[in-house]
Amino acid sequence: MTMIRADLSLNAYIERRLGHTPREQLINFLAKPFGAESFAAFWRYWNPVFGYYLRYAVYQPLRTYLPRWLAVWLTFCVCGLVHGLITLILAWLNGQRAFVLLALLFFALLGLVVVVTEAARLRFTRVPRVCRWLIHGVTIVLCYRLAEYVVDHFLSRW
Repeated sequence: MTMIRADLSLNAYIERRLGHTPREQLINFLAKPFGAESFAAFWRYWNPVFGYYLRYAVYQPLRTYLPRWLAVWLTFCVCGLVHGLITLILAWLNGQRAFVLLALLFFALLGLVVVVTEAARLRFTRVPRVCRWLIHGVTIVLCYRLAEYVVDHFLSRW
């Protein structure tokens, strides 16, 4: 895992994650996460602006008191809550119903995949880059579908 200095500015963080020029950043916005060598690396590259704030506002304070795996998983849960609240607000503005637990459960599952695959030291370094895209994409879709299934069949009654 690449260590990030605590005093790194948002711009420096984005440049470190995605590159220096706008062209590099645009190419790397999808290429770096989907071509990542692990699920944890995927999420370190995905959405660097939101990741920056999650790292400093959620993960690092949790890591002070909790084991790394739990801090990582809880950070994903907080991310799910934020996404859920955003969808709730957007749905309310459009006069629709939103289910916050879907986003929470989806991100909790993604966090679980990250924690388990890190513990198992699962890496895709020998897997062709195009297959890594498929692995990450399928994992995200499966986590979403599982979260949707659980919400529809077990939690929608609440």
